[in-house]
Amino acid sequence: FAVSPNQSRIAMLTTPDEELIHNEGWSRVDVYDTATEKVSEVIGEGWRSDHPSPYGWLEGLAWSEDNRALSFAISYDGFPTELYVAEWRGGAVTTSKLVRSGMWTLSGGSQTWRGASRDLCFNADDRARKRVICINDVRNGGQGDTRTLTPGDEVVMSFDFDSKGDVLAVVAATTTHPPDIALISVDGDVDRLTRVNPQVDRWKLPQISLVKWKGADGDMVEGILELPPDYKPGKPLPMVVEIHGGPTSASTYNLRFWIYGRTLLPAKGYALLSPNYHGSTGYGDEFLTKLIGRENDIEVEDILKGVEAMIQRGIADPNRIGVMGWSNGGFLTNCLITKSDRFKAASSGAGVLDMVIQWGTEDTPGHVINYMSGALPWSNPEAYRHGSPMYELDKVKTPTLIHVGGEDPRVPVAHSRALYRALRHYLHVPTELIVYPGEGHGLTTYTNRKAKMKWDLAWFGRYLRSETAETDESKTTAVVN
Repeated sequence: FAVSPNQSRIAMLTTPDEELIHNEGWSRVDVYDTATEKVSEVIGEGWRSDHPSPYGWLEGLAWSEDNRALSFAISYDGFPTELYVAEWRGGAVTTSKLVRSGMWTLSGGSQTWRGASRDLCFNADDRARKRVICINDVRNGGQGDTRTLTPGDEVVMSFDFDSKGDVLAVVAATTTHPPDIALISVDGDVDRLTRVNPQVDRWKLPQISLVKWKGADGDMVEGILELPPDYKPGKPLPMVVEIHGGPTSASTYNLRFWIYGRTLLPAKGYALLSPNYHGSTGYGDEFLTKLIGRENDIEVEDILKGVEAMIQRGIADPNRIGVMGWSNGGFLTNCLITKSDRFKAASSGAGVLDMVIQWGTEDTPGHVINYMSGALPWSNPEAYRHGSPMYELDKVKTPTLIHVGGEDPRVPVAHSRALYRALRHYLHVPTELIVYPGEGHGLTTYTNRKAKMKWDLAWFGRYLRSETAETDESKTTAVVN
């Protein structure tokens, strides 16, 4: 909920109950009037009828300083986030959708009004950066021009203004430092105020660059390439492809030290490629929505072509390539090892194996329905089969490490156990399964995060650090819980 500045109204996002499934299509915006003590619905009957999908969730309530405008966003899996403003005029409330312009994709839930103005600002993904963007003079159902307040290479995680709207404070990262607090001047100059992680000043940092290649449908695909600090062109490296989740998300152009390989693997001598494949945000609506109805297809082609591009450019050793990812990155890892024998090792984290199981057991099934072009399993079973790597597991030769949280509601553990059973017991592929007790869709404890990193380093070290990968089935061990 959000209270208006003068405390006359309380805006609320409401659903029939607390099940997450009801955020998708059943949620609404209600407003409580403190004077009349009555609740009214801001969005009326049929409001969702012109949306790209009925399975969108509401987020990001924000009141204007004059108490007369309320902004909110509706986000989707597979489609761009849309931004709405409700305005109170003459005792009535009207709701209008703002028009977006440019290649950027709004990050839902991030919006705020700039001081006492009617300029509405928000985070947006823009070609591997996260920016602060403002739509000026939003009032009476209209809007002014759009302005980018952080046009540089900073990746802005969050932001706010002072009470007058003159000073912009951000939490932002660059390719040389992790997130810190900074002030952005009207000219775009950055004044970094903190050094929350001073130890990084002593690190040998990876060489981070943006790379491009021609992907599926002839579209250009971009990715972040990280190389060891001391890398010099001439000798190909073992390379790991690190795939972001979502897929309605993107890998960002900044220093990241986390459990999915960035910074860590280049420090150990690997090249790391993080592709922003079709379906990623920040590359235009068409690039984002092309993935609808084409999962386990168009984005897989993007990634495989990116691997070949790195081989042709002399960066990656074709005999020592691995792949890893979590959530949708785990799903794509599962897909890729069924499509190609290029990968000598894989680390699959919380990845979908079968789309019917996923639709039937996850907490947000609208995700699956959207990517199946709105079809339910019984109306188009072939689409669900096509999107599932389950039915091509007999092609897998890649030694595969599997991670999953034992209480994951988003990609339930059944997918990982099924993948382990198929590879280990029936196909005799070197495989390990690590189930982290009590963990959900992401690993939250220091112990479990460190364990995942150790497992990945050991796995890739075993299969990618020598010119000939070990594939002796007798060297696998039992499931670890």
